[in-house]
Amino acid sequence: MDKQKIKILIVDDEKDIRDSLKDILVDEGYETLLAKNVSEAKEIKLSQKIDLILLDIWMPDIDGLSLLKEWSANNEINCPVIMMSGHGTIDTAIEATKIGATDFLEKPISLQKLLKTISSSLKKLVVLDEIDKTFIAECNLKYIKDIENEINQLKKMYLVGFVGEKTNFMGIFISILFNTNYYLVKKASDINNNLLNLIQTSGLKFLLIDNCLGSLEKNNEYEELFNEINSKKIKILFLEKERASFGKFFKNENNISFYEAPDFLNDRDIIPDLANALLAYHLSKNSNLPFKVLDSAALNALRNHPDIQRIDQLDKVITSSIKSSAGELINRHDVESFFDQHNVSVEKNYKTDINIDVLYKKPLKEARDSFETMYLKYHLEKNKSITNLSNKSGIERTHLYRKLKQLGIKV
Repeated sequence: MDKQKIKILIVDDEKDIRDSLKDILVDEGYETLLAKNVSEAKEIKLSQKIDLILLDIWMPDIDGLSLLKEWSANNEINCPVIMMSGHGTIDTAIEATKIGATDFLEKPISLQKLLKTISSSLKKLVVLDEIDKTFIAECNLKYIKDIENEINQLKKMYLVGFVGEKTNFMGIFISILFNTNYYLVKKASDINNNLLNLIQTSGLKFLLIDNCLGSLEKNNEYEELFNEINSKKIKILFLEKERASFGKFFKNENNISFYEAPDFLNDRDIIPDLANALLAYHLSKNSNLPFKVLDSAALNALRNHPDIQRIDQLDKVITSSIKSSAGELINRHDVESFFDQHNVSVEKNYKTDINIDVLYKKPLKEARDSFETMYLKYHLEKNKSITNLSNKSGIERTHLYRKLKQLGIKV
């Protein structure tokens, strides 16, 4: 993201301070606006969209706290406001934050403190939504284009079965396939002729049946109803967690087209490229984000971590790393901090084992790290005790703690 899109208003009655702060921020790539008093600050704020304000407390006409109170009373604090003072006290800082200030800087302000506070304040504006179908449409990776093409092919089918958990990707799949032109059924008892009439009168073209096959009786009544729905040019999407659910209901699975949520179990080498694509997507969608890049250690950590198996999981790690990273580089620590906060596993309902063929394709050290991670997590979850794990693995407790930390396993 280009910092020049971020406008920072500097409000201070001392010209030297205004000019000094401006020089620093311009060098960092920010666009700066200057006001020597409250009147000029109000005028600039009304005429332009400001992304952050550096506001001095002590000024000759009206002090900064009074201006902050006025903005707060009028509900006009619509960007981070960082207060500045050469004679500030803890009480003053507390009062400013209670009124609505984001942070407080004491003069003289060091370069490092200034930039860190601005970066931290801008991050508080950042709301990183999960990816949506625009990511699928805009991403040029072959892996993603193959997914998009496969989903588009399913638009031609009458019966489609989606196999997988209820994740954000399932929502993307539905959005590409049906947009919002569908009727959702969550109870088997709702699937009847009355439903068919409702769909017809509503002008909808798609029926989405959510995990109902287990409670549907396998008889001709429903098969005839599905055939009647088909005759009305209404397409059906079944959502089920397991492929076996379809086999129990349909006599011939050749009559239905299946789509299984993509994973990285057999191709973990796609993870670094996909991680970079997800990072680029989020940076492009949020104008308050400074430029970020994943370093090689972070990319290797993502590729080797056994808990990252699906796009949704990888996206959560990327958005977390964007927020936690202090500088331009997202490093291994930023990536691993996500797993520390989420107790090792990204989503407990996903398997944590890796196809053994994947290990054979790795360099020996990476394969060993992946296997040790799976082995230790498995026994840690079973035993819930470092002592038991030490006895089971034959690793002395001190060395075991070091090994768990090295592999990013939170105890």
